[in-house]
Amino acid sequence: MDKILVAIDGSKHSPRVVDFAVQLAESINGSLLLVNVTPDMPVPEGYSEYAKEEGVAPGGYSEEISRGVLENMADRVKGVKFETASAVGNPAELILSIAKSKRATMIVLGVFGLHHLSRIRSLGSVARRVVENSDLPVVLVP
Repeated sequence: MDKILVAIDGSKHSPRVVDFAVQLAESINGSLLLVNVTPDMPVPEGYSEYAKEEGVAPGGYSEEISRGVLENMADRVKGVKFETASAVGNPAELILSIAKSKRATMIVLGVFGLHHLSRIRSLGSVARRVVENSDLPVVLVP
């Protein structure tokens, strides 16, 4: 069975990417691997206070963001077998690494993500790096 890695970032384009991947998986009787990679970023002061009050580790900020993105998009997946994966670090590198370790047969991601660069100017930097470095077919969704 084909496994399609679907890289999502929580941008306004993520639902379109997931919807496309669901249709693709249905058409080839495949499964989905929804992946969110959150760049390693400083924990905002407000979250640190929240974590302190709630008794949770403030280091879980990026993981919490990733979990939320995956939960929101998982609600869009109906009738297709899927799993989720998340990571913190360099998005392009980790998307490729997860694709390899999970034995994906294809990668689907948006043309641009959170930075909203015009597609006329360039592909998003993550999309460009994935395309340039992937051994797998990559489908870009506008």
